[in-house]
Amino acid sequence: MNKPQRILLSLLLCLPCLLSAQRSPAPLGAASQAEGATASGAAEGLIHLDVVVTDHSGKPVTGLEAKDFTLLDNGQPSRILASHAFDGVTVRPDPPVEVILLIDTLNLPGRLAAFEKQGVEAFLRQKGGRLSQPVSLLWLSDTGLWTLARTSVDGNALAEELARYKDGSLTRRAAGSLRGESLDSLAFEGPPGLTALKALGGIAAEERRKPGRKLLLWVGPGWGMGSGKRYSSSLNRQQLFDAIHWFSTLMREARLVLYSFSVGEVDTFSLTMDAPITPSAALYESSLKGVQSERQASIDNLDRKVLAVQSGGRVLEPSDDLRTDIMHTGLTDRTPAFDLAGQIDKCVEEASAFYTLSFNPAPAERADEYRDLKVEIGKPGLTARTSTGYYDEPYFYDQPHPAARPVTVEQLRQALKQARGMRDAEAARQISAMELTERLSDAELLQAEAGLPGKKARQALIALADASEFSPPPAAEIPADAPPDLIAQKRMISLAFVYLSKTIPRLPNFSATRTTTRYVESPAHYDSSGTHRIDYETLHFADISKATVLYRNGTEVVDFAASKHAKRTAEQEGLITRGTFGPVLSTVLPDAIAARSRMSWSRWERGARGREAVFRIQVPAEESHFHVAYCCLPDGDGNNAFQELAGYHGEIDLDPVSGAILRLALEADLKPDLPMVRSDIVVEYGPVEIGGEVYICPVKSVSITRWRTVKTLTGLPGTFRTFGPFATSLNDVTFGEYHLFRSEARILPGYTPGPEQE
Repeated sequence: MNKPQRILLSLLLCLPCLLSAQRSPAPLGAASQAEGATASGAAEGLIHLDVVVTDHSGKPVTGLEAKDFTLLDNGQPSRILASHAFDGVTVRPDPPVEVILLIDTLNLPGRLAAFEKQGVEAFLRQKGGRLSQPVSLLWLSDTGLWTLARTSVDGNALAEELARYKDGSLTRRAAGSLRGESLDSLAFEGPPGLTALKALGGIAAEERRKPGRKLLLWVGPGWGMGSGKRYSSSLNRQQLFDAIHWFSTLMREARLVLYSFSVGEVDTFSLTMDAPITPSAALYESSLKGVQSERQASIDNLDRKVLAVQSGGRVLEPSDDLRTDIMHTGLTDRTPAFDLAGQIDKCVEEASAFYTLSFNPAPAERADEYRDLKVEIGKPGLTARTSTGYYDEPYFYDQPHPAARPVTVEQLRQALKQARGMRDAEAARQISAMELTERLSDAELLQAEAGLPGKKARQALIALADASEFSPPPAAEIPADAPPDLIAQKRMISLAFVYLSKTIPRLPNFSATRTTTRYVESPAHYDSSGTHRIDYETLHFADISKATVLYRNGTEVVDFAASKHAKRTAEQEGLITRGTFGPVLSTVLPDAIAARSRMSWSRWERGARGREAVFRIQVPAEESHFHVAYCCLPDGDGNNAFQELAGYHGEIDLDPVSGAILRLALEADLKPDLPMVRSDIVVEYGPVEIGGEVYICPVKSVSITRWRTVKTLTGLPGTFRTFGPFATSLNDVTFGEYHLFRSEARILPGYTPGPEQE
């Protein structure tokens, strides 16, 4: 697991409201969307497949509908959650599919290397040099992996760049490299086959950072020559299995389809004259089956042709004439008898005509569980190609840690009495193993904290109490008063709506100090080396930070530079609760208050200033302004955020006399297949003096979110991001040190400005 990813939960909690003569009115709050949110997974599955459909002649087929596809996961039909069709004419992918042409001349005879370049150049210059897809040129040689030309649709310009290196050497370094790490700086050691495998890993890791589908056309030798020679590996079977898992996952998530062109290939044969020749195809076809465990792992499973088929690409063999030429004449003076440019052109046809399907993986019983994939077409004569499998993980679905022991407030009291004689760490462990079924009041919390043995136990108790904020209080603390009649209920709701509509114009500019105590859950994971497993740790204290919140002209600004720590704070890295003093009438609560049918009576409660009326609220997504978001998804450069417009439910505590809102609890209604499955907020309000006036402002809030973590997988070479286990984050936020924010000017009598001030 890499370091905790930044999660963004932008929450418009409330607006401070001026106290009335009778009772302190309270502001409302709602969730708002995060800045830069760019992706929503509402209708998409966790796994995406790019599918090419061809007819009996090998030409791509367009015009199919979702009903024409059947997705088989380990032989069983799997529900396709979303499908998109691209024909390259009326519907084109955005961004366009990129074609990466790689010329592999590692340890090749000069004439064969020249033939590769001639074939690629012929492809680039055909049709007047007008390419149907963006193309970039890479060269893998004995000196490293080089970028010959950046992405372009000008085939002639690309061919000119290639022509500079026809002699097989570089006179200068090509300008730039693939986005990110300089690929030609990769340390290539060992046999050519391993060098080529490292290059493929580096390319795929870079392409994982970019959106869209890509075709990698690897023009190189086949079996028995250059990078196609078999080699032994010093990796043990577990390491080989990890590498196979890494390449499989990386190429699928990078949406990288590999096409392997065998320009020159030697069939295997015995030194004895009577031994049969073994077709080269048999050498990779026997390794195409997915590797289930380390016992089956072999270096042959990482053969370039195997990876090509498994990615949904193709293996293009040389003609028999060329194979005979290599075996018997040693490539002395004959011209290879097959059309390399034509083969490349046919593969590029598959770039623009394809389908994208998404689905959710089956629940996995163990880690790294391999599952076969197959797409069938419900029309005769058609064939579909896509990724042939994937590695499933138990954490693709939310699997909370074994349930903590549920306890009531009274049972907690008894347990805390026993904890007073324990060591601090042991008391904290026992408290963390509990889950309150009732809300623990602030007064009860303060009393319980005083008797605990140390800081760890107190932190564990606070986390336990915060997690209970969304539960009702103990039955003994709920008044037995009869509920108000329907007319009285409508009157309270009307008072709340009228109250909110008159508070904003009276709100002054002010500042406040926000103190955030962050608690996190640590799923079981491996350290950065990938070798040491770190056990699960329940919700525990992570850090504490302070920031100054400025409210000016209806806008909230958080001044981290003025916080206790001038450097980037932990709060900026973890779960962020922001928008506390933002506008509210255009966000969540008006959904419920305006549509009164969305509010219903719940109960009376005893508040700090008297009896409070509690209403349930329920707003569906189609009527909601509740946006939840977090950053970041594993795609791209790691800055893409998830965003979802969600329905929600919760409670509002009202002052039955003034309609002031004294407590707000909101829980998002999120689908279980989203990368975020929980996004909840509760806010408590109280009277605060600002500039000689008393306002109702937030005094405390608790935010809880549960989301898919992002982990980094490391291979040879390169790293890429992918989804990891679910984890929970909790923010305990308190507000204080409220001050009126204004500028002042004084007129000094008798003051005469100097010459420099006139």
